[in-house]
Amino acid sequence: MAKPIIAVTMGDPAGVGPEVVLKALAELSIRRACRPIVFGDLGLLQRTQKKLHLRVPLADWSPGEPWPRAVAVRSLSSLSPAQAKPGVPSRACGAAVYRYVTEAARAALAGSVDAIATAPLNKKVLQMAGHRYPGHTELLAEIAGARDVRMMLLGRKLKVVLVTVHLPLMRVAQELSAKKISITLELTDRALRRYFSLPRPRLAVAALNPHAGEEGIFGAEEKSIISPGVEAAKRRGVRAFGPFPADTLFYLAARGDYDAVVCMFHDQGLIPLKLLDFVGGVTLTLGLPFVRTSVDHGTAYDIAGKNKADETSMKEAILLAARLAREAKRRRN
Repeated sequence: MAKPIIAVTMGDPAGVGPEVVLKALAELSIRRACRPIVFGDLGLLQRTQKKLHLRVPLADWSPGEPWPRAVAVRSLSSLSPAQAKPGVPSRACGAAVYRYVTEAARAALAGSVDAIATAPLNKKVLQMAGHRYPGHTELLAEIAGARDVRMMLLGRKLKVVLVTVHLPLMRVAQELSAKKISITLELTDRALRRYFSLPRPRLAVAALNPHAGEEGIFGAEEKSIISPGVEAAKRRGVRAFGPFPADTLFYLAARGDYDAVVCMFHDQGLIPLKLLDFVGGVTLTLGLPFVRTSVDHGTAYDIAGKNKADETSMKEAILLAARLAREAKRRRN
């Protein structure tokens, strides 16, 4: 089977994206697993290499041209050093990263790449450029016409999936519904069967309130919203359990009692995941018509351009994208 082609988006040009992409692509394991193509800015990548003393062979590439022996770069911007100053968010960076992501998504929809692995972007720069999206997930969902998408975050011991993502904590309960929870469980079940060869995944559901509401003393959402969502998913064949108090659930999941945990809000899932796997975590978007993985960290403006960024999450995101793309090809054949 031919190596899958993985679109690697460069991320925010002012963040650690260019650095972690270059460092990841320097790994022999990446080139053994796939044919990467960077959707980004060739000039900026070359400046980054020179500044940080990195060595990755890069070649400008456009659709229809022969595949280069070096790492292909689909150069979609020509940012000056002043426009892409490390650590300084700008409108120019927001416009550029929007183009990297949209072009990569269109390539995935057209079948010219087999999967996407994204370096981090900052929601602020997207909005500075006039693109009102909370992040990658919502932008990709709109491009793909996907109605229901969720974030799965993966580490060595945990897989967590979020019902709500980037919301103020005070709005979480208002945004929860039995339908959203049921859909999240079904998407998680489908992904674990399809991508991880688990014939009957065991899904645990985290409660929203302390002690799972303590029979309504600390909140009614477990009885009125979460449990009905769990029961609806179970009627569709999903092996779902809970809601369980979150303060004990992650210990049980990390030791292997469950295959994934469905969480009600962002930090509920990310705190235990990053505690156990801070540098190697990866995000997988569920519900898209193509494979999309991502780093599980942000743009890290404070260390951008300083050769301090750890590329482990970027490397693992590319390797996971390649593995899932191969699995998707195997199923089609």
